[in-house]
Amino acid sequence: MEKAVGVSKPEMNAFAEMKDSYEKVLRNDAQGLQAIYQNNRDALFNQITACKDTVFHIAAYKGNEEVLQVLVKMVPPAKKHELLKMKNIYGNTILHEVATSANVKAAELIIKELLQSGNEIREQEEILADRNKLGETPLFRAAEYGNKEMVMHFADEIKRVGNVQNHYKYTRNDGLSILHIAVVGQHFETAMWLLNQKQELATLLDKNGKTSLHLLASMATAFKSSTPPTRLLKEIIYYCLPSNPCNEDESNELQPNLQNKDLEQGQASKDRLQSDRSKGSKLSCAIWGCLAKGWKMIDRIWNQKKMHVSALKLAKMLIIADASWFHEPHEPEEPDTICLERKEEEEAKDQSPEPDTPLFVAAKSGIVEIVKEILAHYPQLIEHINRRGRNILHVAILHRKNRVYRFVKDMEEAKRLVRGIDNDGCSILHHAADTKYYQGGTKQTPALKLQQEMQWFEDVKSEVPSHFTMHRNKKNITADQLFKDMHQEQLKTAQEWVKNTSTSCSTVAVLVATVVFAAAYTAPGGFMSDGRPILLEKPMYSFFTVMDVAGLASSLTSVVIFLSILTSSLEFEDFLNNLPRNLSLGFTFLFFSVTTTMLTFTATILLLIHLQKTWTASLTYAAAFLPVCVFALFQFPLYYEYFVAAVKSILEYMRNNLPGNWEFLRIKDDY
Repeated sequence: MEKAVGVSKPEMNAFAEMKDSYEKVLRNDAQGLQAIYQNNRDALFNQITACKDTVFHIAAYKGNEEVLQVLVKMVPPAKKHELLKMKNIYGNTILHEVATSANVKAAELIIKELLQSGNEIREQEEILADRNKLGETPLFRAAEYGNKEMVMHFADEIKRVGNVQNHYKYTRNDGLSILHIAVVGQHFETAMWLLNQKQELATLLDKNGKTSLHLLASMATAFKSSTPPTRLLKEIIYYCLPSNPCNEDESNELQPNLQNKDLEQGQASKDRLQSDRSKGSKLSCAIWGCLAKGWKMIDRIWNQKKMHVSALKLAKMLIIADASWFHEPHEPEEPDTICLERKEEEEAKDQSPEPDTPLFVAAKSGIVEIVKEILAHYPQLIEHINRRGRNILHVAILHRKNRVYRFVKDMEEAKRLVRGIDNDGCSILHHAADTKYYQGGTKQTPALKLQQEMQWFEDVKSEVPSHFTMHRNKKNITADQLFKDMHQEQLKTAQEWVKNTSTSCSTVAVLVATVVFAAAYTAPGGFMSDGRPILLEKPMYSFFTVMDVAGLASSLTSVVIFLSILTSSLEFEDFLNNLPRNLSLGFTFLFFSVTTTMLTFTATILLLIHLQKTWTASLTYAAAFLPVCVFALFQFPLYYEYFVAAVKSILEYMRNNLPGNWEFLRIKDDY
């Protein structure tokens, strides 16, 4: 027999009261809460949620001043200290909860009415330093949720009762500092303010030995260079939006106090120039601000740009203060010379779990801005080698960060890095052949994806000494062998796609050829007794003849091209230049044949029915071009990619074979 759960009437009333209080505080119903607690003020300290929150916890979280004002007035003076020490299941006090809100005035109200009233300075300091179960103080929690004004307010309150510098040094139970947590939440404005208050925050390490710069260098989406490309309209809007903060005071406040400025010469002219720029910036901000309110896309793009600008500013500040690279350098296990033969497969030694430097973390993430700033301040770091014996070129190439690779390889200091051999015996060419971090490339079709991979490999090969192509790693494999082994599945997929596409296009081209061939022997209007077309003298008949011949010629040419593709070997070498060029030509002739066929049909209609009205003729033209437009709409992106690939291969051929310097013909591509 099951035991019934009995609930007394007073308990039922208490549950009902908790529900009523909870609903009213969520709705910010100040009058309703006053009615509940006016005659039962002891109930203010009751828990109303499963997480042991009081009504004050929820009200502080909501940040509604009116509700807090009503509730605070009902707290007996003798219990204000007790209220501030009450914690929920997470160990959060009322101050922890209000720190997560965006309303600084709500925090001011709680601090003034509850903290400062009836508590000694020592007690106030203890309450402000109270930690939750994660080890967070209210100041720490405000930084975690990214409200800079709230952080500043709590910092001022701590200064009033104690030493705020000690609070900046606090770390959570998981080892994260207040600066770490601000960076993790991508609250870069808050992080810059904190860094200006205490520069030593930049050198603090978490439990994994990482500084705040390590964390920032791993945030690819926080920087423009590693953000995926967007449509042209969005790119134009992005570059037109103001880069600097619209709040002039905020802009000045966030400037790092690490550099001394010359205030003696030309100060008056500087002030005038800055004033003019400020006026123009404010006007631009006002215009874009109005547009952003009514156009959500602009608002999203602007927020993204603000994040990019703030992240770069923070990176510059952290780079100056960070010293994580001043450790004992790693020595490579392999000399920078080639090995033509390995007796047996060798394994690299296990390495300690030491984190990479921010330079290498940024290179892995593809953040060119951080790489540039680090090498600008510490150019000697380009020679740095990590625990696996890899330099920055190894890292950038292995992780397919093309922009970082291009930036570094063009530096004069990096010329000898191309000869580096890591602890696995791999050169940069081996890493270019590796698909460990390959994410599918930027092209649409399997054939172009494989071509892109081959272009990437050939691009890196052109930078290394020619004899390095014979070098074998510790698995006794050359870079060429590794490339073919890693791309066998991709080759099979590309071969199958090319065969299916060529077969389908050949079928369409044959059908077009059949139609236009038949049209050539069935002239519009018929023939006279001597065999001449009746409408031969009409101007439109000449147009009909030209389009019919052009359609037949282009369709048959397309058939020949696609048949040649089907009979080719379709090996790796074919996908580099020949195959994309032939596919581009085949698509061009096929598209042209479809267009001319529809023009032939249009000419036939106009010759036969002799349209007199302009609008009927226009309607006929539109109907005739509808299939062409639909075909172009769906096939143009594919055709465009193959056309560009064909142009690149032609320009590359000219660059490599014509006398003189033709480097300007090189078209850079993102791999």
